[in-house]
Amino acid sequence: MTAISASGFDLSLMGLGATAALASVRFLGLFLALPLLSFRAYPLSLRIAPVLLLTLATAPRLTLSAAELQALGLLAVASELAIGLVAGLALRLAMLSVDFVVEALSMHAGFSFGQTIAPESALPSTALGELLGMSVLAVFFVGDVHLLFIERIADSFAVVPFGAWPAGWQLPALLSLVSGAFSVGLVMSCGSFALYLFTNSMLGLVNRISPQLNLMSVGFSISAPLALVVLALLALQLPVLTELISSSALEFVDLGLRHAR
Repeated sequence: MTAISASGFDLSLMGLGATAALASVRFLGLFLALPLLSFRAYPLSLRIAPVLLLTLATAPRLTLSAAELQALGLLAVASELAIGLVAGLALRLAMLSVDFVVEALSMHAGFSFGQTIAPESALPSTALGELLGMSVLAVFFVGDVHLLFIERIADSFAVVPFGAWPAGWQLPALLSLVSGAFSVGLVMSCGSFALYLFTNSMLGLVNRISPQLNLMSVGFSISAPLALVVLALLALQLPVLTELISSSALEFVDLGLRHAR
């Protein structure tokens, strides 16, 4: 009787350990891919510590039986890691709209002149892109968007069991997320397109009136301050932009982790 109880205790302990390991892998995938939590400046311990705390809070409710434990393997570990990575990459894909806005504004203002004439040089992104990207991430932090993603992962164990793949995460949903990001970026870039179209038309008219004028030097001296004006206008719409980005990413995550029954 004692041997049987000891064996049952060992199986229960093994199931709890396997559950904790698989749950931690799913959380770890999110912390590796989510833009808010995957900064290279974060030390590894700063990422592992919250993963362990979330695992300790979640694993006791998800103990695997002996039969379920035998059915799982390395494929289940890969699946759990992929679920966390895809959930984090959803926000990164939605943030393509920010990259679209930055590239359009940098091209019009002349900040990406080096990339335009030598695209093979692989020059780093402009300071304007870094500023706008960090501003969007700051608004995400203020709005607790990272906590919403962590909540989705914590609740996903009741919908997507270990070793399974969310049925809602298919190619059409991914294409819809990417196309929505480009649509948002195009709409947010319309202001810079209109402003610089008017400015370039006026410069072309001045060049026709006075051909001896060095249009290149005059154009750069005008386009750069205009970029600050466009950036100030974008700052007023930054909460709207971040809400559109986060909502589209969360809709994609919910499609797989909350509505997969």
